[in-house]
Amino acid sequence: MKKILFIILLCPLLAFAQSGWKAEKKNNTIIYIPTDLQENKKFQFKFYNVNFVGLDKKTWLIQHAKKQEPSLGKTIKNWKTNPEKYGEWSTVNQYISHSGEKFIIGYSTGTFSGGTPYILQMISSLDAELLMEYGLKIGELKPDAEKKLMAMQTHTSRSNNTKTRSHNTDPKDLVSPAEFKKMSGKEYRQYLSSHIRTRPNKGLNPSSLEAVLVNTNIDVIRGRLDSDTYLLFKDGTAYGDCKIPIQDLNVKMSKILEGPAYSTYPKWTRWKKEGGKYYIQNAKNKQWKLLKKAKKALPGKKGERLNNTFWTFSGSQFFGSHQGYYKLMPNGRFEIYNFTMRQNDLRAQDMDGTIPYLGTVSESDKTGSTANSVAIGNNFGGGASHKCKDGNKNTGTYYIDGYTIEFHHDNGWVRRELFYFPSKNKKESIHIKDTVYWVREYD
Repeated sequence: MKKILFIILLCPLLAFAQSGWKAEKKNNTIIYIPTDLQENKKFQFKFYNVNFVGLDKKTWLIQHAKKQEPSLGKTIKNWKTNPEKYGEWSTVNQYISHSGEKFIIGYSTGTFSGGTPYILQMISSLDAELLMEYGLKIGELKPDAEKKLMAMQTHTSRSNNTKTRSHNTDPKDLVSPAEFKKMSGKEYRQYLSSHIRTRPNKGLNPSSLEAVLVNTNIDVIRGRLDSDTYLLFKDGTAYGDCKIPIQDLNVKMSKILEGPAYSTYPKWTRWKKEGGKYYIQNAKNKQWKLLKKAKKALPGKKGERLNNTFWTFSGSQFFGSHQGYYKLMPNGRFEIYNFTMRQNDLRAQDMDGTIPYLGTVSESDKTGSTANSVAIGNNFGGGASHKCKDGNKNTGTYYIDGYTIEFHHDNGWVRRELFYFPSKNKKESIHIKDTVYWVREYD
């Protein structure tokens, strides 16, 4: 099998129940084997945790794969890494077992929904139909693996009285700037969020702000509207590209981790206003930049209810298309809808043309989630379709309070996001986290 097969296996689909798989706990790992696997075939996924903080994932992954070789057999090719989304890495190879059988083996770094990093190992017989049948079902197992691994960790560390780091606000506990800069994109975002974000409403008091601005620009390559949220403080300092609720921002920690010592692109700088226009100073070259399209961001009233469906759209040849909406109702209920379509011509990545085309379509709304994938090559073609009745993750109750909107999902998930109105006309659009949603003018 070619390395591109493993890329298919890593395509992020949706999360489903764990039916059809046998799960085995072994030495702090979770091994999954299909219950209907033929006796003469081999296929398994293995999940296990690893601490990547301060480590280079790419280098670590190759070293880890090589360390596993003696227990498996003899590999056929040299290990090579493949970059994945969000700073993750994968590698794939073939090996001949001690009994003389050939198998495909792959490893991938990843991160669970709760922020815990993991390693995924896949071993399979050299069978394209087998890979298509089971490999695309990786999304079924991640939630179950996360639950089981977290339970195992809780059991083994219960007596350690470990200090929680979900909202670490002590500068003494920070890693060094050098360690911080070595983190992958995913690690960086997780570490940053856990340190600059306080518990609800325990951070910045909006009364210390002169204004909150939103500056929008069109990203032609991705076919979407990008926006930056600026917090202008009364003391002349400015914080750019805010992505968390203002009331949850730890200013002291943010100035350290997002300042010049730790960050390549510092978010903290200064602002001024001339002729009714706002200017932001470049933190590096000290030049002033006019915020041409800046608008004042208006907070919502505490307990405010809306009665509209707010949409977002994006699409390009390289990144696929996406559309979604938040339906915010006057009774305090909400509904979420998402539709994503991606298609990739993979021939340039696979020298032998094993799989020249891969397409994925996913949709999620109040009725549930569906995911469809298709792979077409010179020698075979196939696809997979999944459906899950998990619509309760897309419905629930919302609460607006100033620059925050809090969603209480019917599946028990609670999340807080940055929120405001980017214009005086509250019927036009809303801003959630770093995305602008506006009222669709047609059905």
